[in-house]
Amino acid sequence: MYTIYTDDTNRVSIICPKCGHEQNIDTTKFKDAQKKLQGKCRCGEPYQFTIEFRKRPRKDVRLLGEYFIPGIEEKGEIIIRELSMSGIRFECLNPHHISKDDTVKVKFKLDDPKRSDIQKHVKVVWVRDRIIGAYYIETKFYKEDLRFYLQI
Repeated sequence: MYTIYTDDTNRVSIICPKCGHEQNIDTTKFKDAQKKLQGKCRCGEPYQFTIEFRKRPRKDVRLLGEYFIPGIEEKGEIIIRELSMSGIRFECLNPHHISKDDTVKVKFKLDDPKRSDIQKHVKVVWVRDRIIGAYYIETKFYKEDLRFYLQI
């Protein structure tokens, strides 16, 4: 199984792993589909793939950090699970009061040679129990540290 990244036109090329036949498809109908998709080449070879609609690549990480919710003065420990140039996914180690659309401050250190200290305000996009997805409110700070770390 392999991952295909879309561009601004929502079109991708799928190449058969057996015969190399290339097929161009429009991915807009797959935006709400399940992650794993199946296809079949004209040569009869079945294959599995996922379509990634993200605009920026992400990196799986395991970095310790903390969060702080202004206003209610709640804070707690987190594990950063994914990073990108525009967002973050983290897991709270304890129960929390974070909700969709909240603004939360996250603080963590990259495991790069500089041990770059990152502190960002993020806007929460989704919450699934203790796992939270968010995007950075300000992107200019730490841009070079993140770009180097993510190898972009």
